[in-house]
Amino acid sequence: MVKLNLCSHTETSIKQREPTILKIVSTYNTLCDQLCALIRQRKAPPGAIAPLYISRQGIFQLDVDDEIWQDVGLEDEVADPPHWLADDNVRQGIHLLLDHDRCVEEENRLSRERCVMQEWMITEWTALQSA
Repeated sequence: MVKLNLCSHTETSIKQREPTILKIVSTYNTLCDQLCALIRQRKAPPGAIAPLYISRQGIFQLDVDDEIWQDVGLEDEVADPPHWLADDNVRQGIHLLLDHDRCVEEENRLSRERCVMQEWMITEWTALQSA
């Protein structure tokens, strides 16, 4: 009962704050557009990197891999940012490597499940033959 009340209270709180959060996301994306324009016009500091946009869809179902957690371009002085932060190809490679790792894990899980099913089927077949 306490867990249900807590869940209900949390959902209500999110619903109340949703318009404000979505407005903040829109304001942030507008500022990103303005910064991109300044970078194109060469009015931004040298080496400035525009922050990534935040998608309004799925803002309330964030995952640890989502782009929102990348703080690209938000620090004041970064002389030589790490490649995982500044290089889009490296970031893309990291995401692909994580996807590959998940596929390997899934393949291993399915292989174990297949073995268990085969053992079960052999046991059932043996029991059927004995009957």
